[in-house]
Amino acid sequence: MLTKDAKDKELYKDVSSLVAPMGYRLVEASRTDHAGGVTLRVVVKKDGGDVTTDDLEMIYNVVYPRYQVSLSRDLELEVSSPGLQRTFKDVLEFGIFAGSAVRVYSVSRSSYIIGVVDRADMDSVVLSDYLVEDGMERGGSIVIPVSDISKAKLEYDWEAKR
Repeated sequence: MLTKDAKDKELYKDVSSLVAPMGYRLVEASRTDHAGGVTLRVVVKKDGGDVTTDDLEMIYNVVYPRYQVSLSRDLELEVSSPGLQRTFKDVLEFGIFAGSAVRVYSVSRSSYIIGVVDRADMDSVVLSDYLVEDGMERGGSIVIPVSDISKAKLEYDWEAKR
């Protein structure tokens, strides 16, 4: 089930304020405390392009010192891109991936709907050029209430990229 609280978490706000001026959108920030240390996991999307290893290194070099100082324990930092078929964890991700193809499971239709995110807010997602898989229904635009989405992920067409 998708959450609606990522943007309200302090860690998300803080890391987002570090990476946004660099031209990146924060997709996810999480913290795990364990014996003797802390693991921070940061997932970013680059505005207008793919995330490279140089991008990840640059973000690491900005985020690591900030949290190494504020945390008094060993810090492990993981910085990554969202990947080609990221499973969404929060409704906020629809806005981050506007213009990208997604696959959502509609509870009311009991089917997957594939389309391009046109726009999104905390209540609904608008997909353009959509296809309802089970019914083989196609159309130009469909509005899906967030309450009707049980899961969602980025859709990558492996055959079209050959």
